Amino acid sequence: MAPQPKRVRALLQRHLSWGAGFALAVLLLGCGTRRVEQFSLEGIDTVNPTPGDWVVIHILSDPESLNPFTANDATSQEIYTHIFESLLLQNPETTELEPNIAESLPEISPDHLTYRFRLRRTVHFSDGHPLTSADVLFSFKAVKNPYVIEAAALRNYYDNVVDVQAPDPYTVLIRLREPYFLADYFLGGLPILPKHILDPQGLTDRYTIAETNDSVTAARNPAIQEFAQWFRAPERSRSPEYLIGSGPYVLEEWRTTQYIRLRRNERYWNGEANPWARRYPARLVYRVINERISALSALKNGDIDFISYIPPKLFEEMLDTAATPYLRKVTYEQTSYTYIGWNLRRPIFADRRTRQALSHLVNREALIRTIMLGYARPVNGPIYPGRPEYDSTLPPYEYNPERARQLLAEAGWRDSNGDGILDKVIDGKRVDFAFTFLINAGNEIRENIAVLLADEFKKVGIRASVQKLEWATFLQQIRSHQFDATILGWVADPIPSDPYQIWHSSQAFNRGSNYVGFINKRVDELLERNRREFDPAKRLQYMREFQRIIHEEQPYTFLWAPIYPAAYHRRFQGVRFFIVRPGYWANTWWVPLPLQRYRES
Repeated sequence: MAPQPKRVRALLQRHLSWGAGFALAVLLLGCGTRRVEQFSLEGIDTVNPTPGDWVVIHILSDPESLNPFTANDATSQEIYTHIFESLLLQNPETTELEPNIAESLPEISPDHLTYRFRLRRTVHFSDGHPLTSADVLFSFKAVKNPYVIEAAALRNYYDNVVDVQAPDPYTVLIRLREPYFLADYFLGGLPILPKHILDPQGLTDRYTIAETNDSVTAARNPAIQEFAQWFRAPERSRSPEYLIGSGPYVLEEWRTTQYIRLRRNERYWNGEANPWARRYPARLVYRVINERISALSALKNGDIDFISYIPPKLFEEMLDTAATPYLRKVTYEQTSYTYIGWNLRRPIFADRRTRQALSHLVNREALIRTIMLGYARPVNGPIYPGRPEYDSTLPPYEYNPERARQLLAEAGWRDSNGDGILDKVIDGKRVDFAFTFLINAGNEIRENIAVLLADEFKKVGIRASVQKLEWATFLQQIRSHQFDATILGWVADPIPSDPYQIWHSSQAFNRGSNYVGFINKRVDELLERNRREFDPAKRLQYMREFQRIIHEEQPYTFLWAPIYPAAYHRRFQGVRFFIVRPGYWANTWWVPLPLQRYRES
């Protein structure tokens, strides 16, 4: 006879061995019927941290990859930052750069072209292998390899690197082609990968940094392509055998569409010296639930412990902490914004008057009230609100259907055949104004935006439909430019603005992040000058002019900066939220011993 859920829960709380125990835990996580007992912190020590227990965290879909160089989505980064480390780290509390693998901040030459990093001698990977300058050199060669296609978005920050030298095991010299005002951040922020694991044949020893900077030279060296082929293989993105870092956790298992499980790195080199890399939870488990309502039910049932984003309607109407006193509701902010991207490669979006008209058909205030329930602030440009560079003087594109009709007419759109759909002659052919919003499945907010806007557009003779794709497929379509319009968001680190990755014309190709194909010569000039300028006042001028151009061209319809509603189980102590992404550090959360659920043998 099968044990009753209550009895199983009691056994699980007293003792959980890893093998059959985790299978039992997964069974419980999936059943959705487990009742959560009354919760109280009375008489519990909530001051002195106790290691142990797990944090079970909701994710909407599987990450793209856990290899830092072949992943570009936020979920991937949220997970792999527990596995891999960089030379420097950004303090979540102060946002200042601090030494990590490096023993100090870099020594920088007066011309800002040479950076010297000295490594700590105590750092090692989770397999015990020392981390040395050879691994740093390897990591730069890997990210700069032009045939590692998936690294294109990340690589743009390292295109300026002309040489990396490792004169001894604990010194790294990096030389730049030209000054870059954020060089210390990005040079120090590159995740360091293990050469002995990811280059067992020494292929990167057969090519130089200089060769990666020239496409003709790179094409002549077979080692460059051979390494890329090896490095891009799926197992290098998801297998614990290859995803070995120096961080506080190790990848234990990844079951597609189910969960990713990280185990505390018991051999972690940094111990308790770095407060942001503490390892209180024995395991971090990222559970995939691709429906928000199901995820919220799992949170209420105690099957998961934390949801980092709950749609406002569910947060307000379906999460009552009076009925679930063991849960705590919170909100936090990130340097992010949500937008509608118009693919300028599509002829129907080529005229900026058309894009301006579309922006005038978006009633942002109504969407913020009805969909976001006020958990958002409108934005008017591509710089994150709160940054000094953000131009708050830009006038919003107010909801104005009449102005939209006027702009559409000026752009040549008419209903020439009386079928209720606007049309226009493009390249000698009559083309209907019809397109599809491509969105990721499971994101109800984006779906609601698209559905409401399709109805709004219909009123002026524009036919819009909605297509939903699973996350990995969706990303593939976006990066290969196979879409008409999409609803997405950008989130960045709280640092001075460098919009090059998203807006420079070079990033409109080869899977770069300029998904909408925006190309503007003056914008390119401003972004390039911004990167070379160390005077904040001059960079401010460049960024203000850049924003004015984007505002006029409207390749995006800018929507809002979201406020993140979240909830977690109150047994966790030390829970704090920060503007540095991902906004929370679950590895620093801890559970008093009497309240721990998952215990190791």
